[in-house]
This record gives sequence, structure tokens and C-alpha cells, in this order.
Amino acid sequence: MPSPLREYRVLLQRVPVGEPAIDPDRLGERSKLGGMPDWVQNDETPRCTGCGELMTFVGQLDSLEHQSTDNPHSIDALSSDQKFMFGDVGMIYVFFCKDCLEPVAIFQCA
Repeated sequence: MPSPLREYRVLLQRVPVGEPAIDPDRLGERSKLGGMPDWVQNDETPRCTGCGELMTFVGQLDSLEHQSTDNPHSIDALSSDQKFMFGDVGMIYVFFCKDCLEPVAIFQCA
């Protein structure tokens, strides 16, 4: 079994209508729940294998330890202590079919 990743506490804050949840230029700080995915590459919204419908976007998890002077969770890119780096500052997107109760995760990086 792989070693567990370091834990981070997540503070949820509702975003006012019309205001973006994230700044796409702040690599490592683009994690969010709800809304629409902020794709690193092209739209890859999956279809449910059960019903064939497009799945609901749940959230995205950024490479939160990306080395940057502005990132509060920055860890040196050459350090073996950097555990939350998905490819080249990649993003994991989570989708869910509410009818079939099926989850899917998509990974993209630059």
C-alpha cells in the first residue's frame, strides 16, 4: 500500500455570483468545488458509462505544492517532499453522475 499523502485542511467559501472562484494564472491555487471546470487543455467532460449522459462537475484539485513565490504551499520542485505535484502542474477533475452514482476523475497537465 502506498504511503498516505500529507493532509491539508480545506476552507470552503461560497463564491458570489459572477465572481470567479480561482485565478487561472495562480498555479497551485486553482482547486475548487462546483461551477464549471477550468480546463488546462481541452474540455473532456465525460459521459456516464451507465446512462450516457454528460456527468456533473464536482471539483478540481490543483498541484497545490507548485513551487512559486506567491503560493503559500510551495515546496521546492527538486525536493522529494513535494507530494502534490501532478505531472507538470497538472489538475485532477472529478465528475459524478447523480442518477447512476458513478464517479470519474480526469487528469490534465500543460
